Amino acid sequence: MALLLALLGRFVLFAGGWWLLTGGRTDGVTFGVCCAAAAALTPLIIGEADASPIRRGPLPTVLRLPRLLPFFLWQSLRGGIDVALRAFRPRLPLSPAIIDYRLRLPRGSAPVMLAGLISLMPGTLAIVSGRRLRVHVLDDTREYRHELEHIEALVANVFGLALEETPATGAATGP
Repeated sequence: MALLLALLGRFVLFAGGWWLLTGGRTDGVTFGVCCAAAAALTPLIIGEADASPIRRGPLPTVLRLPRLLPFFLWQSLRGGIDVALRAFRPRLPLSPAIIDYRLRLPRGSAPVMLAGLISLMPGTLAIVSGRRLRVHVLDDTREYRHELEHIEALVANVFGLALEETPATGAATGP
């Protein structure tokens, strides 16, 4: 039943998006319904909705994405100001490093989204390497572990995933 509700929710979301994009025109409704159905079924086909739709919660992942917006906007502003200050005030420390962070997210698209979000923030670049996230930062004197844990928890919430119990460990290494 939960799987059916999740599929129906995705279908309604995608059909509504199609209707908005076409301005409510009815001449392409058959094509739009087929595309919405295909988009709703895609997670089943590629195996992302595999084991437990209940674990994922009642909202499709797409509807949970706006939960990241306030955090992302604040961090982008904060990071942009930090990078600008470093550019115009050379006295501010610039000590690049690579942070190794053990992922608590399961394999799949969630760690990729996590790396993408981190990479969009000024002064950082992240990649997923196995069960680790490698993050390039501009200042290794800051403690990044708490921030990475927080972003990882936000991404887990968007995907409706539980994080592993093992605490993450982070270590900075030189460039």
